[in-house]
This record gives sequence, structure tokens and C-alpha cells, in this order.
Amino acid sequence: MTSMLDLQRLIRDAVFEPESDGPALAAAGKQIKPLGGITAAEHLLIYRRAILGTLVRALGAIHPVCKRLVGDEFFDAMSRVYARQTPSTSPDLGDYGESFGAFIADFEPASELVYLADVARLEWAWHRAFHAPDEDGIDITALGRVAPTDTHRLAFRLPRSAHLLVSDYPVQRIWQVNQEDWSGDQSVDLDAGGVRLIVWRCGHEMRIDEPDAGEWSLLTELAAARTLGEIAAAATVTDLDAVLPRCVRNGWIAGFDLREVRES
Repeated sequence: MTSMLDLQRLIRDAVFEPESDGPALAAAGKQIKPLGGITAAEHLLIYRRAILGTLVRALGAIHPVCKRLVGDEFFDAMSRVYARQTPSTSPDLGDYGESFGAFIADFEPASELVYLADVARLEWAWHRAFHAPDEDGIDITALGRVAPTDTHRLAFRLPRSAHLLVSDYPVQRIWQVNQEDWSGDQSVDLDAGGVRLIVWRCGHEMRIDEPDAGEWSLLTELAAARTLGEIAAAATVTDLDAVLPRCVRNGWIAGFDLREVRES
């Protein structure tokens, strides 16, 4: 007798196998009783279409700009390939699609749209920032109470909504002119150069900001959970004393911890 776990695995394999009538569908069909004049395989195909359709619609809701850039038919076909390769591992559809940008980067039919993968990454960052937990921001009073002798132990953190994104293409501009309510200049210069972006939410306001070189260096160090002492020792941020306050004022630093430092 087939166990419940084995049956679940058979159904999963039948739903996500790439062939429309493959061996997984046949194996799972042997465990299903035909009903109402519908064969076991037809039951499974209905289930397959429902699941894949749900995942495709979820991807479309999260990536409306990507869908607009390639058209509904191409996007849905691409999403079905992704869905078959990448089953959902969460009961929340809002968690689905984190690797969609990486998939697009290797999806040969979309290779001519060299910026599409990064647009998908930007849309994913926007989606996750929008749904991130609320937070109050850095406690300046508590920060002021840190003793000067302990400043090297400070580990600042970015907002929980923040995502750092690097692209060789002007993806922010591409994203902007493809918004439904955009009424300005539609032109995009792909030779304008790359961007470094922080996508985050400030209260109820969604933001896509473009830090300068010094700010970006600090943000990447903070994202790697390095302390001020480690950042200063590595000398990766030019003029740290000026850059750090700017990042605080911009809202890109939401809190801090004091780390224990082991003596070498």
C-alpha cells in the first residue's frame, strides 16, 4: 500500500514534471480512482493546470513591469517553465518567486532583453519591501548614550524592508516609465550606465534611492553585519565620519547593536 507521504510525492512529481504526459503522471494516475467519466490522468491534469496557473498569476502580480515588457503570452509561458522547475515551498504565495530574476538571466528566449532579469529583481525587492514589518527607525537617544570607547563595537543595521540592488542597466528608469500612471517622457537610454539602488519602505512610503559611492560602500558593509571597528580597520569607506550621518538622515539605518569583540 502506498503511504500518504509517497502519494504526495507522486502527485507533486506529476504536477511539476516538464512533459505533458510523462512517467510521473502515469505513476500517480495508478493511485487515483477515475470518477464521473474522467480518467485519472485527466484528474491530475486539471490539478496541474490549477496549481501552475496559480503560481503563474502570483508571478505576474509581483512582476507587472516584466509582464508588460514581454507581453502576457510570453510572460505566462516563461513563468510556467519557472513554476515547473521551482515548486513553491511556502503556504504564502507572497513568498514565491525570489529566484525568478536568476531564472530569467539564464532563460535563453529572453536573452535579448539583457535588463529583464534585473527588472525582475527590482520588482521582487519592491514586493518584499512593501510587505516588510513596520519599524520605528534608529533610536538616536540610545545611540547617544553609547560610550566613545564602545563605538568600535557598534553594528548598525539597515531597515528590515531594505534591499540592495546593483545593475549594469538603468532599471530604475525602465521600471519608472512602465508604471501604469506614468505620463512623462517614455524614453530610456540603455547606455546611461548602471545603478546601485536601495529599495525600502519609509513608513507608508515606498522608496527607490540611489546612494553615492561612499554611501553604497557603507551600506554594503552594514548589510554584511560588520561593526564600525571592522569597517574602519578595512578602510573600505572613504570619509566614514561624514558618510555615516548622511545614511542615518536618509533613513537607511534603522537600528544598532553592540557586539562583543574578541581580543586577538
